[in-house]
Amino acid sequence: MAESLISESLLLDPASADLQGSVDDRRRFAIDGREPRKVIFPESIAQVSEVLRAAGEQSLAVVPVGHGAFLHIGGIPRRYDLALSLQRLDRIVDYQPTDMTVTVEAGITLARLQEVLGANGQWLPIDPPLPEQATLGGIIAANLSGPTRLSQGTIRDFLIGLKVVQANGTVIKGGGRVVKNVAGYDLPKLYCSSFGTLGVIVEATFKVRPRPEAQAVLSLTFPAAEPAMELALRLLGSELQPFFLELANFDPLAEKNGDTAYRLIVGFAGIAEEVAYQRARVRDELRENKESICEGWQEGDEQALLQTLRNFPVAGETVLRCKTSLLPTQVATFCKDVQEEVGLYSLSVRHLARAGNGIVYSRFLRSPEDSPEKLLSLVNWLRILAKKLDGYVVVEAIDPVFKERVDVWGHVGGAFPLMKRLKETLDPQGILNPGRFAGGI
Repeated sequence: MAESLISESLLLDPASADLQGSVDDRRRFAIDGREPRKVIFPESIAQVSEVLRAAGEQSLAVVPVGHGAFLHIGGIPRRYDLALSLQRLDRIVDYQPTDMTVTVEAGITLARLQEVLGANGQWLPIDPPLPEQATLGGIIAANLSGPTRLSQGTIRDFLIGLKVVQANGTVIKGGGRVVKNVAGYDLPKLYCSSFGTLGVIVEATFKVRPRPEAQAVLSLTFPAAEPAMELALRLLGSELQPFFLELANFDPLAEKNGDTAYRLIVGFAGIAEEVAYQRARVRDELRENKESICEGWQEGDEQALLQTLRNFPVAGETVLRCKTSLLPTQVATFCKDVQEEVGLYSLSVRHLARAGNGIVYSRFLRSPEDSPEKLLSLVNWLRILAKKLDGYVVVEAIDPVFKERVDVWGHVGGAFPLMKRLKETLDPQGILNPGRFAGGI
């Protein structure tokens, strides 16, 4: 009965029949093995509004999705009736190169937007994983970022306007299409990191920047995490302005097993003279402190390296994938302690840290003799360690069998009562992404 009503709400004419998803679509948008009862591909904001209005009337749970590349992040949905894919809302609504602003529909991929901006020597300065699949709506909702977060910030720093469809089908907007907006509540920021629980983002306006003229990357090899992070902190405290600083306990170009060295990967970007100066200053810093440098890349390796750094949070085999947020001064201690501990769990670990931001992505690999149950105790141990270091751990990927027994978000802190009130106000029926966000919201 519910499915037929949703079909009637969307099938306004026979030509719109292809808006309904197939069996393959339901499998593609499965979350931890749970498939939606229906997948819908609206082609306009009006259709999104109509679907949500009808879903609210029938108390159907709606999960907003793009291309489905990041559905492993978040809790298991309590209910999953409709997957609402915005991938057909992929138009550029307005682009003003001279004003350096762009307005897009939420289903456009970052790669496509960057291609359009690049024709005018501009870009949206974010680099989350899988830009060919990551939609702008999803990037906002999940607050996805990449290595350049250190120097450029996150998506919220470039968001100046937003259009959202609320759970009852009402379309609201905040901000505008110019960099300077009128005073008042910054509504667009409310939906950053909301994980699709407060409304469905359908349109966004961003300020953009000129694309850097030149870029250089240095790979510095160290025997342990501590000296690598000591240099990273020195660079952050100097007059230099790294584009990114990444710490890895593996070779990003080979990911060799058994490699115990740490790499500090330093990127610079800007005008050519500025990049050359900063690269030379790093070399001077190494000579003054009697530290060695190892690059050793072939021509073209830099692009492969940058792709590995960007995609690491979602790439590669793993039995457990975690994101830990710490102070940069605690990164070395965390990486060292985890690497020493995982052998007790018959696991190995690969760390990639956004060294200047204190974010550590950890990918745990299983040994043949591993007991799967040990994963649960490992998660508890990681959270105890992170808490000791004044940080916290989010489980981004784990076998669904164990996910039901793990609070993937962990302790939500004192902000949870406010988050809950916002959810109850904006989605009183609880139909948007139920159970997927922190605290089971």
